[in-house]
Amino acid sequence: MGRSSSRLKYTLPAFFPNFLSCLRIVIGIVIPLLIIPPRSLETLPLVSALFLFIFGALTDFWDGWVARRHRLETAFGRILDPLADKVFILATMASFAARGLYSYWWLVPIFLRETAVTFCRLAWLAEGQAIGAERAGKVKLGLQVVSISFSFLYLLFGGFFSAGLNLFFLVLAMAVTVSSGVSFLAHNRRLLEGRNFLGTVSALGVGYLRPAPGTYGTLLGLLVIPLIAHDLLLHVLILVLFIALYYFTIPRLGLAHEADPTEIVIDEFCGILLAFVGRPITPASLLVGFILFRIFDVTKLFPINWLENRKGTHGILWDDLGAGVYTWLILKLVYG
Repeated sequence: MGRSSSRLKYTLPAFFPNFLSCLRIVIGIVIPLLIIPPRSLETLPLVSALFLFIFGALTDFWDGWVARRHRLETAFGRILDPLADKVFILATMASFAARGLYSYWWLVPIFLRETAVTFCRLAWLAEGQAIGAERAGKVKLGLQVVSISFSFLYLLFGGFFSAGLNLFFLVLAMAVTVSSGVSFLAHNRRLLEGRNFLGTVSALGVGYLRPAPGTYGTLLGLLVIPLIAHDLLLHVLILVLFIALYYFTIPRLGLAHEADPTEIVIDEFCGILLAFVGRPITPASLLVGFILFRIFDVTKLFPINWLENRKGTHGILWDDLGAGVYTWLILKLVYG
């Protein structure tokens, strides 16, 4: 038995665990295609989605076991595995919210937690620090799988009992997800204070692209806007969250007496989010708003130029918020 396992260890492809993680990402993309579209006969696509989900959940346990058992763990795999989990779980939960099983507001804390933790892992990986999943993260994932399973049962069979269990496990999964995120950040708080990490946060991962990094930061915000603009409160909360994130990172970078560094694009991100608060979201309005914002951000019409001259923490952000206000006013005139 030991000899057979030893041979298997050497014949098993090294990429196999990562292949299973990639397969889970594909499944996470396919499941919403089976759940969301309205159909006259819904049982077959829902049952297919359920079996796909069960198989995807099994691959999560399988790839981890294979990697540990046969010593195929890699730094890339420690990042890919939890990333695949997030695509797989969040896409399925969002599909149920789109079908009306529960309000998307239940998912907002989960999405924010998963996005924050994934960003931290990727930023730390760029610094040479591969941070894998914690035990609390695995418990969180297990509860998310249970919650989704009851959502499938509710869609397939209905009934008050299923609805009650569906909501109970959703709330439990949300609470454990948020608490595990707090635990993850607390255990890695030393890495949160690293200058390279803070710089990556302020660049939102795109500020180091050239040329015109501010344009990339604006485009990133433009991609986020359609996801949040359908609810005014959510839009404002996300804007406030990123302004708070800005004031967490920038003072720690020691830029109190410096002009606006080009790699910092969180200010452009906040500015374009402000420009579309309460504004109609159409392809045309997004294009017009993007062009207007970039014009105001580059030309620095008064009082934007005055705001920019407030060097340091406030000046870096306020001129972009000023450009966002100008853009908002014109969008209001044009689109009402």
